Amino acid sequence: MRAVERYSLFPPDQEGRRAVLQRHGRTHVMDVDGALLEAQFELDDGSRLIWLSDDSPYDEGLHVYLLGPDDTLEDSLQASADFTAGILKFHEIGSGWVDFEFFKNSVVYRLEVEPTSRYRLWLPTGWRYKELVRKHRLGVTRRTTGGK
Repeated sequence: MRAVERYSLFPPDQEGRRAVLQRHGRTHVMDVDGALLEAQFELDDGSRLIWLSDDSPYDEGLHVYLLGPDDTLEDSLQASADFTAGILKFHEIGSGWVDFEFFKNSVVYRLEVEPTSRYRLWLPTGWRYKELVRKHRLGVTRRTTGGK
């Protein structure tokens, strides 16, 4: 997995709308949740992970989208907690996984991208799939608490 800069985020054009993710600032890819484009990674199979945050100091949310090589949405999940700040910090990046922190709770999470979709239901507290009843390629687990 490697960092790329292929996408840009444009704020909603009116209240109540979602932000727009564009490729190379021109091609409309999809409407997304989030206000700040935090990171983008490309996997060996051409899939891409797009990380967005709500950019809120009090009720921060993290949104992760998995796009296929043709920019189709393959999976998505989000993390949020009321009255909780969040700062995205990456620790280690592997070929199909990323270790990172988000909430200010010293918990390191691992986001894994599986080669094929399967049914998953359980995620750590504060995390949920944007579409629950379907197969998923993304999974999140708690790695450590209290730092590394």
